[in-house]
Amino acid sequence: MRARAMYGCRSATLALSPNRSPTHQHGRPTKTLQTPSRFYPHRRPSTRQLPSSNHRRRQTPVTTVEMAQERSGIVVGLNKGHKTTPLNTPKTRISRTKGQSSRRTAFVRDIAREVVGLAPYERRIIELLRNTQDKRARKLAKKRLGTFSRGKRKVEDMQRVIAESRRVAGH
Repeated sequence: MRARAMYGCRSATLALSPNRSPTHQHGRPTKTLQTPSRFYPHRRPSTRQLPSSNHRRRQTPVTTVEMAQERSGIVVGLNKGHKTTPLNTPKTRISRTKGQSSRRTAFVRDIAREVVGLAPYERRIIELLRNTQDKRARKLAKKRLGTFSRGKRKVEDMQRVIAESRRVAGH
């Protein structure tokens, strides 16, 4: 009873009572080693308490298994599975192709550009490029689009539009 008054919890009295098994907080039993030691099998199992948290995790040993290259065509066994011819080149992952424009998307954007036309700042960039003010055009594109590389790409696109319009006008 003295321990109960000192600590103010029931688990202190449970842990101090000699007739009961060692317990953790809230009356739950702690993990104990149940198997005898490998080196001393004649001894009784240890009652040493294991740590409740996994601060020392065992690392599982990595086993390398040599798998057969060719499948047998049989359902069971080591070489089970349908006979197939292995691919020479691995298939590219979808995540690697992110950001690449497909033909269909490029086609749709091209049609939208024809229908909608150019934005006012794009017309101004084209006007600056025709007056041989490339630096000024890049500066304007950077201000409108946010980064210098986006601005440079936009100026290149507008130069392509100018070249295409000259080619169409020449025919």
